[in-house]
Amino acid sequence: MNLPEQISSAIAPILVLAPDARLFSHRAQRLRSLAPGHALEAWLLWLAELVDAQQRALDALGPKFAVVSDAALGAAWPEAFEYLRGSLAAGTDEPDPAVLAARIRDNLEFARGERPAEGRSQLDLVLSAALQVVWTLLAWRRVAASAPIVQRAQCPCCGSAALGGVILAGEGRGGLRYLECALCATRWHMVRAHCSLCDADGVVDYLGLAPDAPIQAETCDACHGYIKLFFQSRDPAFDPLADDLASLLLDVLVGEQGYARGAPNLFLLSGEAA
Repeated sequence: MNLPEQISSAIAPILVLAPDARLFSHRAQRLRSLAPGHALEAWLLWLAELVDAQQRALDALGPKFAVVSDAALGAAWPEAFEYLRGSLAAGTDEPDPAVLAARIRDNLEFARGERPAEGRSQLDLVLSAALQVVWTLLAWRRVAASAPIVQRAQCPCCGSAALGGVILAGEGRGGLRYLECALCATRWHMVRAHCSLCDADGVVDYLGLAPDAPIQAETCDACHGYIKLFFQSRDPAFDPLADDLASLLLDVLVGEQGYARGAPNLFLLSGEAA
């Protein structure tokens, strides 16, 4: 088995990390830095505008929902959607409320890894963005309440699947792996050398566009799936969602080796990555 970096930690890891308050601001900046010269430049820049709107929604809704119940906050996506609907293409018809509710359910299933990307549209991206805002607010509350880890492959805060894995750098935590939730961006610790998808031990390997590339695909010979790993020591400015979208060539390479993508990205449209 090829482990790309030495696994080390001087202290016991914190099990769950809440998303940063400036998550979306950083993500938008990263999307803009990745866009110039990229084959998907226009799309990445459009996403940066959408993510800027997510930060505005988060900043506005955070104080409003600071003391309400989880159930009330979980129903707040229509308010978040109002901040984001301007990202829809001009001339887009007003969605029917019943259609919106059904699409919300579909996108939550996609976030949990229960639905493929086929049939996703621009409306789904904007609705997913609204869900990310709401569930980021929920994550702050639940991590503060020490949310338990029930299943390692699923987010302990919202039950969604991981977008990818983050290999941390720095004193006392270098080499630790955290999975990042596709929906609420909560990170939870998972030991290395176990498959992030099926928890098989000792059957993972790494594929990248170069041996020292900052993004590697963690492949599993037990379940034949993969997720991407992002190495902080190699690129401290990375954002898992943004860098995933900018590295779809890696998905093509890994798919040609017979591995299936096991990590949803809520900003993927059908046909961009299987």
